[in-house]
Amino acid sequence: MTEYQHIHPQFRPVMDKTDLERIQFMDEARWIDYRAGSKLLDILDGLLRKPERPRMPNLLVVGASNSGKTTVISRFRESSGKPFLSHDAVSVRPVIYAEIHKPDERELYNAILDCFWAPHNPAAPLAKLRHQAMHLIREAQTRMLIIDEIHTINNGSPSKKMDLMNELKMLANTLRIPLVLVGTRTALQLLSLDPQYASRFEVVALPSWTANGEFQGFLKSFESVLPLKKASKLYSAELTTLIHAISEGITGNIEYLLRECAKEAIQSGTEVIDRRLLEKNQWMRPTSTDGTRVRTL
Repeated sequence: MTEYQHIHPQFRPVMDKTDLERIQFMDEARWIDYRAGSKLLDILDGLLRKPERPRMPNLLVVGASNSGKTTVISRFRESSGKPFLSHDAVSVRPVIYAEIHKPDERELYNAILDCFWAPHNPAAPLAKLRHQAMHLIREAQTRMLIIDEIHTINNGSPSKKMDLMNELKMLANTLRIPLVLVGTRTALQLLSLDPQYASRFEVVALPSWTANGEFQGFLKSFESVLPLKKASKLYSAELTTLIHAISEGITGNIEYLLRECAKEAIQSGTEVIDRRLLEKNQWMRPTSTDGTRVRTL
């Protein structure tokens, strides 16, 4: 398979598979290393190793919708946060990851309890849900709590926002574990509700790409996992500029665009992503502020 020099050696055996199997291969979760993502992984790993102290460091991770925040968090959970059985037969959960979708304390604790598959009454008194969640976190020897979609707190009234932020502050204080909040840039507004919040959180932003050499390196790495028979040279100046314009430099948009183009290249038999195919798929460019893509059939 020396003719597939553009594909990473680890993935060249995929070229022996059928067209359908190659397409299915592209839908599997796969980490493509890049500087900003790796730096965030290093920060998270450092937080996980922090020894317990009265005031633990906390982190707020922000970025545009589809910028790859959740992908990095998933990679971290896979590499550093996997559950395991300790030597004394305790089921340890180093990292607990939960999503919230409305500004409500019960929503927070119900989401945490769901992570443990714990039987509970979602409408139970807040104190009962809190006690059960904190008990399970301690029992599992959890060393980090990650809350995603934190920007949704902004949908609440000023009092509801304060209530939930205070609840999070209490959790971090009581459990003495790092708290990682993840959301869009609107989550930054939450830190201005009280000076205490800003002092407790380091803020890290996942930026959009600039069409430069680093971006070309990312495209070259991405091409090396696309099972196409021909080299597309996505990192060429011409294609780099076009991919950046269509995707707006947002990591998730880039990945979606290239996967969909690669699938079409396999199905059509062209086996290459070229300018014509990219321009044909400009419908993948978000057409509104909420990132909606509209495909005309």
